[in-house]
Amino acid sequence: MKKNMIFFILGIIIFFAIFSGCSSNDIDSNKANIDIPSLKVGYIFTNHQTPLMVAASKGEAFKEEGIYLKEIINREKYVLMREETPVANLDIIVNKNGAETITMMTQGHIDLALASSAAFISAVDQGAEVKMLCPVHTEGIGLVMAKDVEVNNWEEFAKLAKDSEEPIKVGYHSPTSAPLILFEAAIREAGLSYTKNPEDLSVNIMLVDLKGTNNLIPALTSKQVDAWVGPSPYPELAVTENVGKVILDMKHMPPEGKWYDFPCCVAGATQKAIDEYPEAVEYFTKLMTVAANYADEHSDDAAKITSEFTGVPIEAARMSAIKYTTNPSETWITNLGLVYETLKNADSFNGRFSDKAYEEIHDDIFEFVFINKI
Repeated sequence: MKKNMIFFILGIIIFFAIFSGCSSNDIDSNKANIDIPSLKVGYIFTNHQTPLMVAASKGEAFKEEGIYLKEIINREKYVLMREETPVANLDIIVNKNGAETITMMTQGHIDLALASSAAFISAVDQGAEVKMLCPVHTEGIGLVMAKDVEVNNWEEFAKLAKDSEEPIKVGYHSPTSAPLILFEAAIREAGLSYTKNPEDLSVNIMLVDLKGTNNLIPALTSKQVDAWVGPSPYPELAVTENVGKVILDMKHMPPEGKWYDFPCCVAGATQKAIDEYPEAVEYFTKLMTVAANYADEHSDDAAKITSEFTGVPIEAARMSAIKYTTNPSETWITNLGLVYETLKNADSFNGRFSDKAYEEIHDDIFEFVFINKI
């Protein structure tokens, strides 16, 4: 009996010794994560922002690159890792559009984000303390109409708009989106009049805010609009769902060549994140570079990941002709000037940029110190 009691007591001692050791390790592990910043990252369900999805999906497969995401909760929580060292806890948050993303940044709910360059510029004009770190892609914008419309190119679209007795209704998903900015610039250059006022019937084109990419295709099928301009994968999705056709890849809008490498989505950060957590911002920028390069070089896998994240059919994701890059080239910077001038000409600025030229605001909108280290 005594012998059994001794074994019982020894068993309890060994159990608690092991449990205490495990608990100690868990505490140390948790403490390591507490000691690093916890940042929130916003993004949108579009393959313009596939690099973030690729980074989350590939995870430790990027370990050899020296930077990767360690998954805690699939598609929600990750640890940004530099080799074996935790850099930051990241919460991944889905937003409806760039305007919502920027609003959440200015309210302090998001620290890092992927959103349109136009959204960042407009926010800074209004006093927001946010900066663009680098592009994440270029191009990937399409003009879409119903499949049975006898319009197949830009020239035929422009003729329809000029000859129509009523304005052609063209939808867009966000007032600060690159598709809208590019379309406005192109129709002005083509000499087409337009408005956002639903009561003005004297123009060629009436622009309609559809308030989110998820409303693009339903607006076409319900005939709320005659056409819409939007980011991939929605033009491709309209084709695969057999409800619409791509009238034009917007990079080919006339004059040919002017709209190549047109800026759209970028990676950005709040000034607070840049100032307080520069290491985390630097390695997040590096992660976006690794992921963008992978997406551009492995388009089929990138399409599969985009499809899994967003629910877009793989056929639509594979049709994309997006160029993934984080290089803020001179061409990209120059073309971003078109975005700026379009916003300015549309009287979109009433804040700090109302009387400034594009060349004067580079320091206000760009923070390239991190991408220049790569």
